[in-house]
Amino acid sequence: MNESYYKLTLEKQNKIINAGYKAFALYSYKKASMSYIADEANISKSLLFYYFKNKKEYYLFLFDNAIQFIKNHKKQYASDKKQDLFDLVNNTIEFRMEMLYSFPYAYRFITKAYYEIYSELDDELSIRKNKMIHIGKDEILDIVEYDRLKNPCDMKNLINMIFYIADGCMRGREELNITQINEIIIDFKNMMESLKKNYYKEEYLLNK
Repeated sequence: MNESYYKLTLEKQNKIINAGYKAFALYSYKKASMSYIADEANISKSLLFYYFKNKKEYYLFLFDNAIQFIKNHKKQYASDKKQDLFDLVNNTIEFRMEMLYSFPYAYRFITKAYYEIYSELDDELSIRKNKMIHIGKDEILDIVEYDRLKNPCDMKNLINMIFYIADGCMRGREELNITQINEIIIDFKNMMESLKKNYYKEEYLLNK
């Protein structure tokens, strides 16, 4: 890509990024139009191709940007110490909502990209998919404290339930403002508090 892109203001850079996330979240790689993206970014198509030599380079740049954003967040959990499940979950949903505010279509883009099948992308996209650094269910199972639960065997089902709730809170929320996003975070935390009261041992609720 052209290094001139990085000379743009952060606001203009993010506008170009968000235009791509939206286009590739709504349409397949093949059907997403660079003209549409340029219009969304409020720049000319020729200028978009000045920054990125072709659609493939632009698409892979967007994917790399998303990976880096998630990777920076995950560094917070690089610890051998076991963590409280609900502290971890609430922190993660706040991060996801922050990402939703800064890059509204990023998560939809990542999800769609993961299943994108197009020969032009295959090799390089496959490499990037393998680098996806994400706090997933298996990773959470490895770092949370099981002994806080009344029945530690419930942990996997509880995490599945939390993921379904989190997905429902985020789905279709791309156009919300920061106030609305904060309201969703409050509602989500209230739901987590209800789950905690049902699944946690009493001694772990006394100071909560």
